[in-house]
Amino acid sequence: MKNALKFSLLLGLILLFSACGSRYNAGYVYQQSSINARLASIQKEWKKTPYVLGGTSRIKGADCSGFTQSALKSFNANIPRTTATQMKGGIKVSRSNLRSGDLVFFRTGRGPNGLHVGIYTNGDKFIHLSPRGGVREAALDNVYWKPKYLGARRYIK
Repeated sequence: MKNALKFSLLLGLILLFSACGSRYNAGYVYQQSSINARLASIQKEWKKTPYVLGGTSRIKGADCSGFTQSALKSFNANIPRTTATQMKGGIKVSRSNLRSGDLVFFRTGRGPNGLHVGIYTNGDKFIHLSPRGGVREAALDNVYWKPKYLGARRYIK
């Protein structure tokens, strides 16, 4: 009888913890898909935004960090204004652990500090406000971007 009770308790605990784990994972998948959907929408909304150094407006123009700051506001993430300060904040993330919504940083040599920032989407891709104007998608492994990659930061929880 005691063995049957112990077995029942053990089985109950296993089921409880496995159910909790599956709910957590389902929430994580939903969150990432929600972030992906919102980033796709942001990409379309900012497609024709002119590149204006120091700007933060989708209509009047923005620079890369103005774009990322504005985009992450839709996720209730208040981030610093410049690329350099965005790179110092948040949580440091390794390239192998990137999630949708993470900021990715590059040393391009262009602009006032030679830095550039974009937002990781998925599939080793990111979106960024191009100095040529408009938000574009690019691959981290692209021959231009790969050697310029500096790191990533997470602001969306």
